[in-house]
Amino acid sequence: MNSFSPSKYGADPCLRYLNGTYYLSATQNTDISIWAADTLEGLKTATRQVVFTDTTAGRDFDLWAPEFWYLDGRWYIYYAAAGNGDDGTHRLHVLAGGTDASDPTNGEYTYAASLIPSNFDEWAVDGSILELDGARYLIYSGKTEDEIWTQCTYAVELDSPTTLSGEAVQISCPTYDWEIAATPVQEGPNAITVGNTTYIVYSASHCSTDDYALGLLTLTAGADPLLATSWTKQPTPVFTKNVDAGVYGPGHHFMFEKEGEHLFAYHGKSEPGQGCGELRTTRVQPFSIEDGVPAFPVAVGVGVEVAEP
Repeated sequence: MNSFSPSKYGADPCLRYLNGTYYLSATQNTDISIWAADTLEGLKTATRQVVFTDTTAGRDFDLWAPEFWYLDGRWYIYYAAAGNGDDGTHRLHVLAGGTDASDPTNGEYTYAASLIPSNFDEWAVDGSILELDGARYLIYSGKTEDEIWTQCTYAVELDSPTTLSGEAVQISCPTYDWEIAATPVQEGPNAITVGNTTYIVYSASHCSTDDYALGLLTLTAGADPLLATSWTKQPTPVFTKNVDAGVYGPGHHFMFEKEGEHLFAYHGKSEPGQGCGELRTTRVQPFSIEDGVPAFPVAVGVGVEVAEP
């Protein structure tokens, strides 16, 4: 199994393996849903469980990229939402759920808070969590004030899973040619710590292009993650399209483990020019750690079997 759409949409997946069960979320626009199955293959036909909808003005439109995290004894879902049919109003939000560590669907999710830094009331999406040295940070993609639409990677410390502390800082922006196809974009950040080294794997270039790809940031050991100078950006992408296999625009991933094996879920398209819409499907492949660095495989096409881990 390597490709599936859990519902109408399969973009921006978050996938975890917990106590023998896979749990998946993906952008559905109108709600936040989770699918559960004993196998990856089973997610193709799993029952959709809607865990949250919202009719509140200002956050009832285009709910994007939900990620579910078990923090301090409770499940939380971080996501972006807009209001009044206006994409330009996207901001980050968080839901609080149940306390069962093995099942993110066991318990009701309720709206907890908006996550707007004191110095950054701007367009923001793709919230994720970085835990490091006893501290916790919200990392996300935010629009700059540049005249040309530009999305950079930001970080802000968390006092609690639902409360920000201090100001957001810009830790990386798109500068390389492969990051600026159509529009300069960094988004979908997802952190991983290997040994004593922390990385952020992110998506770059606009999702409408076939050149959407994954890049890598490395945190200097012992350095402050809230300083841009603490992060080194790899000049080349780590995971890209594979035209020969019919894979276009692979990205917005989520890394997870199953019994010591590293895997990542991501979305991709099977034809060129398919844009950012509902034709994106969720795909899953293993990745490895080589010399302490996350190493991603060549993207495989739909119909190519990937063994269940």
